[in-house]
Order: sequence, then C-alpha cells, then structure tokens
Amino acid sequence: MPEITYDGETIECADGANLRSVLLDNGLSPHTGITKRINCGGNATCGTCAVRITEGPVRADEQATRLSIATHDDKEEVRLACQYAVTEDIVIEQP
Repeated sequence: MPEITYDGETIECADGANLRSVLLDNGLSPHTGITKRINCGGNATCGTCAVRITEGPVRADEQATRLSIATHDDKEEVRLACQYAVTEDIVIEQP
C-alpha cells in the first residue's frame, strides 16, 4: 500500500487511490484558507487542490493543460490532488 506524507503525517492508501479524497478522508486538506470551503469539489476546474510533489513520481498527464495557467514557479512538480492517482509512496507540500 502506498504512503502519503503531508504536513508531518504519513497515511496509507489503496493503490490508485485519489490523492484529494485520501487527504480529506484522513482529516487533511490540500486546500488552504477559504478554499477549504469554496472549491470545485474535485472536478479539476479551480486548481485550489494543487500540491507540490517533493518525493515520488511526478507524472506528465492531462493536468498539464490546467496547470499551464497556474502561477506556481515550479509547475513541473505541481499536480492537482483531485486528478492524482497514488501508485507509489509520495511526499507532498503546499506549493
């Protein structure tokens, strides 16, 4: 089972689990501030669940288009948690 390390906590999840769902189900959130309440609900339209992957696979995928308009300096390492399937251990942080 892959492990996710985020905000000082490590949690296990099923292989292929949705990163955003796993975080929220474990009392963690990829969202900050008001976006914890106001977001697209995991539909990949708002970008508020973006996380930086500091260790583990950063796959090129369909998120490239949505992230191309993001303001993050390190877009290569940033992925939307709502679109990321966890298949290996990862360490993430807020971008």
